[in-house]
Amino acid sequence: MRSPPDPDNIRVVLNPKSSGNVYLDIPYAELRRLSLSPSRLLHYFCFIILGLEGTIHTEDERVIALEGNDDEEKEDQNVGLKPGYTYLYHTENPFTSALVDSEAAHKLTSLDSTSSQERGGEFRSRLVDRDGFGIFTGQIPDLCAGQHIIPHIKGDAWLNLIVQSRRHCDTEEISGGIDDPRNGFLDSGTLRKCLATRRVLIIKTPNNYLRPEDLPPAVPRPGIPPQCSFPTNCRFTLMWAFGNAVPYGLGFQMPADAAFVSPNADDLPSGLLLDCYNAGVISEKYLKGFEELSSHPFPRPPSIDRPPRPSDTAYRSKQDGGDADELCFDADDPCDVILRIWMMSGNAQKRHERKQRELRERINSWNSATENG
Repeated sequence: MRSPPDPDNIRVVLNPKSSGNVYLDIPYAELRRLSLSPSRLLHYFCFIILGLEGTIHTEDERVIALEGNDDEEKEDQNVGLKPGYTYLYHTENPFTSALVDSEAAHKLTSLDSTSSQERGGEFRSRLVDRDGFGIFTGQIPDLCAGQHIIPHIKGDAWLNLIVQSRRHCDTEEISGGIDDPRNGFLDSGTLRKCLATRRVLIIKTPNNYLRPEDLPPAVPRPGIPPQCSFPTNCRFTLMWAFGNAVPYGLGFQMPADAAFVSPNADDLPSGLLLDCYNAGVISEKYLKGFEELSSHPFPRPPSIDRPPRPSDTAYRSKQDGGDADELCFDADDPCDVILRIWMMSGNAQKRHERKQRELRERINSWNSATENG
């Protein structure tokens, strides 16, 4: 039996129809800091971790409202969030650890680990053309790095699986592999380190649950390069992931909104890939019970075949202080955790539905044959 949540936390069970042992435990104060609509933000966090749209309910099955102040009672049995309580995330096709996509997992054993080659120069050049300057800091391009959202070492095959696993709820196409400009942006080396150590969130709005106005206003930037402007149809917001205090000396403030030389280009950073990155950040800190999925065999896509780079260390070093040069491709990697969940909740759910449909069709055919016989 689960222990009750901390009185200052919100707990959301992600698999209420099975064991109920996979859940998020998040301080309510963090939800309020990160969004003007904590309910919408919590729905977003559940969605990006599972890859399934759903609604949050109280344990007595009252729906948590998306609109209004969370502390107020809502009409039509809708209620607001309150710290110290446990909630349930219900999806149309309930998430369960038993639905492992064995066919998709089998494909992982035959993926080509050399499919992604070193194309760093071309990748950065395309980002400079699109972004012009550091998109959040305004740093000049000579002092900026080309930052991958999904780490380069993951390779094309890994990225393609992420995209395919969200195909049931997202139509975004990313055809250029790991070095597609939609998998990156230009900015300072300091921000690059913040991403590598998963200390920041970058949320694209509007998305499935959040509107641009649901995030805090950006801190006014001291100067945006005159060549740059903000996108007219979306917002990319950089926020410190945990705690109120942004460390002194970063050289930029948060929340910050991204500006581009080409602000309405077709290849702006991918919302889907940012969802994956953000899900890794949140799951590493707040997701509990994922170890119950460890008993299911699930080979991982191979990483790209190249010598290690210093920038890979944060993604590949052991969290317990092991050798930083050792390739660590295990369940402690938040990116791998999210890939595994998305494949289970997406492809496996669709396969399960198809099998159920085929079974119903066979039963109906048998009933018809019996009646006519």
